[in-house]
Amino acid sequence: MSEESNWYVRACKTTAKQWIWAVPDPAAFRKRCEKSVSREYRDALRFTGYELEAFETVLFSYAGTFATLILLATVDLFLMLSRSFDARVLTIMGILTFVVPLLTLYYLSEYVKLRAGFMKISSLGDIPEILSYIVMSMKLVPNLEHAVLFAARNSERPLAKDLRKLAWDLNLRIYSSMDDALLSFADLWGRNSEYFKRSLHLIKSSTAEPDEAQRVITLNRALDISLEGTESLMDAFAAKLKTPSYILYSIFILIPLALVALLPAVTVVGMKPEIIDLIFLYDLIFPALAALYSEYILMQRPVAFIPRQIPDSHPELADIKQKKHFALTLSALVLCLIAPLGYLLLRLGNPGGIVATAPLEGYFSPTLPLILGGTIGISVYLYFSAVPYKRIRDRIKKMEQEFADSLFVLGRRISEGKAPEEAFAHTARTMEGSKIGEAFQEISMNLLSMRTNLKAAIFDEDFGAFRHIYSERIRNTMLLFTESIHKNHEAAGASIIKLADHLKELGTVEERIRRSLYDVTSTMRSTAVIFAPLIAGITLALSEVITKILNQVAERVNRIPADMSGMPVEIGEAAFSQSISPDHFLLAIGVYIVLISAILTRFAGSVEYGGDRTQLKYDLACMLPISIAIFAVSTAASRVIFKGLV
Repeated sequence: MSEESNWYVRACKTTAKQWIWAVPDPAAFRKRCEKSVSREYRDALRFTGYELEAFETVLFSYAGTFATLILLATVDLFLMLSRSFDARVLTIMGILTFVVPLLTLYYLSEYVKLRAGFMKISSLGDIPEILSYIVMSMKLVPNLEHAVLFAARNSERPLAKDLRKLAWDLNLRIYSSMDDALLSFADLWGRNSEYFKRSLHLIKSSTAEPDEAQRVITLNRALDISLEGTESLMDAFAAKLKTPSYILYSIFILIPLALVALLPAVTVVGMKPEIIDLIFLYDLIFPALAALYSEYILMQRPVAFIPRQIPDSHPELADIKQKKHFALTLSALVLCLIAPLGYLLLRLGNPGGIVATAPLEGYFSPTLPLILGGTIGISVYLYFSAVPYKRIRDRIKKMEQEFADSLFVLGRRISEGKAPEEAFAHTARTMEGSKIGEAFQEISMNLLSMRTNLKAAIFDEDFGAFRHIYSERIRNTMLLFTESIHKNHEAAGASIIKLADHLKELGTVEERIRRSLYDVTSTMRSTAVIFAPLIAGITLALSEVITKILNQVAERVNRIPADMSGMPVEIGEAAFSQSISPDHFLLAIGVYIVLISAILTRFAGSVEYGGDRTQLKYDLACMLPISIAIFAVSTAASRVIFKGLV
């Protein structure tokens, strides 16, 4: 993200420009701010690249906190003038008005350090990909400057931005040579990644190797260190992930669900929770805390092997706006058909008594179709809007898996002295039935029929075979291939086989990383889809059991003569009455289940895929209907089972 496009930089600059007059002595304020900020904060400013001064960030923190306080106080005043609230609601409003500005102050004052930490973690995951480009380029052309510029220009990774800045500093003569620039870069990153520093030193030392075989061994060792380091990072993350995942599961799922069964019983001790309290607790507080805690865990994940986003300019997405419009229409139709079903059955006289009108009566509450309709409607939209992108993404992923094998075949044919068009045609026949084989066949046809050069046959924006293959790994490997083909056939063929070896190693490490994270992701997915809705359905039925028992007790208490003596306290029917109807109770808990399932699905997907939005939409579209269906079945079955026990 560029400095100009970052909201924080724009806000700090605007605040300093518009509100510096509010500071009595701007010069003294600037000096105090410069002295008060820590070295860590200055390093974070330098790392993020934000051209900000300390006083600008401090002033924006104060201004943002004050604006938040004024906004909340205004809302509180408006609410109090519009209606009356009891003491409990006023206490909650006062706590929020005090706590939210403090949280705002902390976030705005620490944003630079938080951003720098996130950028470091994200960039650590880019290391194996960037180093692989440098190493592959060095094997083909033993020129360090050429290899670094190739990785910087042809990668969209955040780390490549730092390499481009390195190249710019070299052009400005800040460094005397690429060797000095790379050493400085290695020292800078060595604070965060020792293995990256070691790999860069090995790459630099390979340029001094007089023997070609020893140079290749050194480069291979540099790549091995980066891959081993990345795998070690992910293993450490997976090991540290278990305890936070258990906390997320127990505190934000098990405990809230256990409380569901007990909430009806609190009326006995004089507490009368209202539906607004239930919504505030289960549909706002618990999901918000779970989402924040999961984000905190995910911020420590090194982002590795993230696929590129598919742009809407892809030919298969030409009608994507119409598809999204259709998805939205279908989603609204599903919502309108399912959501009012419970209340329609009640209007029709509740045939068969399938809709519950009292605790443990019927099979489902009239509010259950509301949750089913809303969840399925959202899932329908997510599915139809994500499937076109996922179909393309899956094809590219399949091509990446086939690509290394196809390079081995291609390299053998090139080393035998075959022309590129013949080598590509042979590889396409060998890989017949695969997507990469179809692309190679198109390259061969372009070379034969259009009489163009190899680079245009592959990358031309109008007819190139790879013009719509949004895989950075495939694209950069083929770029290196087009550079190596100008050598003699034997050397070019050997270079292509080396590239295939590199891709195999990257794929192997990626697979091992996913296996190391499987325990956590599978647990979270099963919790989101099965265990959480299953437990919620059972506990909701238990809460109705308690409600029915309390209603029976209330009826018996009501028969006790009013002048009965010897009772320790005055007990009446009101002591056992419920302030929240079962319908509203199920609605609030059902929304909580949908929210917590979405949060856990996103958490598992981000751990496994690193926050791929297309995959997240698809996962939610598949998981949420199953989750809410299990919740509905669990609720209905538990009603039937417990009905015979009370």
